[in-house]
Amino acid sequence: MPGALRQRDPSGLYSGATLRPRRPGAPVVLVHHAVAAVPPESDPNLLAVDPLHLEAQVRLLRRLGHRFLTAEELLEATGGGSPPRRTAVLTFDDGWLDALTVVAPLLGRLGARATFYVCPGWWGGQHPQLPGPAGRLLGEDHARQLHATGMELGSHTMTHPDLRTLDDDALEWELTASKAGIEEITGRPCRTFAYPFGLFDERVEQAVRAAGYELAFAWLPGPWRPLAAPRLPGPTRNGAGRLALKLLGISRRGA
Repeated sequence: MPGALRQRDPSGLYSGATLRPRRPGAPVVLVHHAVAAVPPESDPNLLAVDPLHLEAQVRLLRRLGHRFLTAEELLEATGGGSPPRRTAVLTFDDGWLDALTVVAPLLGRLGARATFYVCPGWWGGQHPQLPGPAGRLLGEDHARQLHATGMELGSHTMTHPDLRTLDDDALEWELTASKAGIEEITGRPCRTFAYPFGLFDERVEQAVRAAGYELAFAWLPGPWRPLAAPRLPGPTRNGAGRLALKLLGISRRGA
């Protein structure tokens, strides 16, 4: 079924839904941001998922037979090709404090690991798009503690800019300084990256390669390319049911 089809149903529940059929058992790289119970009016950008919804999504992936990998484990598993079927990678962007206080304990209880894409230039700050305690970000010591729990850290630049707008020197600094900052914490090479806002162009992709990254995540589903790897935005307002629809290729605004 070529392209994306607009679906309509008499109930209106899925009016305007977008259908992009997915192969059964296709690998899933899920991306979330904050994990907190936040009133919708305080989170117009849909950045926070309730911990109960996240748990339901993880349990659904496990019921469907997916094996959880970190981003670096996925990189190893691809062997230069596409990811194996029925693999799942949980990724979290921006470096929220709840990664340590909520997500790591939750995933530890479920027997899963995740990769957290952090911005060292934001250590200990407040996220610009989410006010209050839910918007608190990891400090450097918090990131060390998160790594010590067995979770994986990846680079999300130093300060989360739209990389396309930077000159070459600033672009190189955002990519290499963040990589070095993460490597100082983990004591091992930082091999994976996530583009801020999912935005990049050919120049940015070449700079990511030159900085030494081997896997870089973009945004939204699509064909597999190691430096523009697709991800599936996790539902923030719903749990397993909405994720199941997304896995079938059905999505709608207000996830």
